[in-house]
Amino acid sequence: MKIRKIGWVTEIYDVDLNTISKEEMHQIIMTTATDLVVVIKNQELSHQREVELCKWCGDCHYILAPFSKHVAINEYVVRVTGEKNKDGKEGLFGHKSDLDWHCNQASNANRHSMVWLYAVKGSKGSTTSWINMQLAYEDLLPQVKKLLEPQKFTCGYKVGMYTEERELFPEHHSPNEWHLVHTNEAGVTGLFFPFLQIMGGFKGDLFQKLKNHVLQDKYRYDHHWEDGDVVISEQWLSVHKRHYFERMDKRLLHRIAFNYHKALL
Repeated sequence: MKIRKIGWVTEIYDVDLNTISKEEMHQIIMTTATDLVVVIKNQELSHQREVELCKWCGDCHYILAPFSKHVAINEYVVRVTGEKNKDGKEGLFGHKSDLDWHCNQASNANRHSMVWLYAVKGSKGSTTSWINMQLAYEDLLPQVKKLLEPQKFTCGYKVGMYTEERELFPEHHSPNEWHLVHTNEAGVTGLFFPFLQIMGGFKGDLFQKLKNHVLQDKYRYDHHWEDGDVVISEQWLSVHKRHYFERMDKRLLHRIAFNYHKALL
């Protein structure tokens, strides 16, 4: 297993995820926790193996019925696709239009802080982008950091905030208040700033200036998918965006959300 940098993103190569050890998988996840996005190419995985790898690191998000009956393969693996299954149902986020900047379940007090994406088929030509909120925070002037330190907010979802997906339930978890400046489980400090999911609290001119700051190209990574790609991302200090793709009904990604408390031991 070898590691190299693509800008601020880490690529792991000369590795077969079907044969790596638990210790090597822990190393990959701890690299994700510190570097925020890890790319692994040329993999051929069963969904059972995907779940096993994630469970080595922590607990996987359990997908509740009836949602699981048409968007999921099993209780952990979600189909991200416009392709219809045998019951005529699309997967999650099957629309062709942008899935704008967001992170995993920003309003959930028990949110899982890692997302695994695996390109199964039809992915070539599609693009997903990530923003590194650690680097964006590091570049701020000390007086700006001081202004941001006390900022808190609440998150939620309604149609049109970052997606037109109507399978998701509208919500605003106002009791779940988050700090803007956040230190993740691996000790990395940056911004937890899912700006399109914020519904209460931190707003106004400072909010807009910070949004403009994090949207600079130097904090962004664009991943141009190929089948067999795995991208793992940390969901406290990054947000991501899927861009318009005409052939979404032919593209299939698997998605697992999980935490990594076992890798921290």
